[in-house]
Amino acid sequence: MSCQTVSPELIAYHFGTLDPEARKAVEDHLPECGKCLREFIALKRDLETSEEGPLPSPQARERLRLAVARELRPQAATRTWNRWERPLALGGALAALVAAMLVTHQASVREAVAPRTLSLVEKDGAEGR
Repeated sequence: MSCQTVSPELIAYHFGTLDPEARKAVEDHLPECGKCLREFIALKRDLETSEEGPLPSPQARERLRLAVARELRPQAATRTWNRWERPLALGGALAALVAAMLVTHQASVREAVAPRTLSLVEKDGAEGR
């Protein structure tokens, strides 16, 4: 590609609106041609640092502000229970509670049995007197 054909395409290249074939041709030409590369860098600098140009309308600014606020608003990760999940969870919790109560009741109500060795010692001690 020649400088005469690349130069008019630099703006479109900067904004990424060239078709793939033209973009490839510009990309191949720029590293080889210092003049076109300097022109592209100057154009890029002007486009990216310019404070001139059309300003967005107040409506566009408001739409942008609202869109950003919507994106930044924290989304509560609430999970709703299905119709059948709530009773199932409640039943499971209730069953676990009843099982725990039965285990603790059985452990505390056990009859206290005297150790056998104690009764044997008492018998031996009574005979020896």
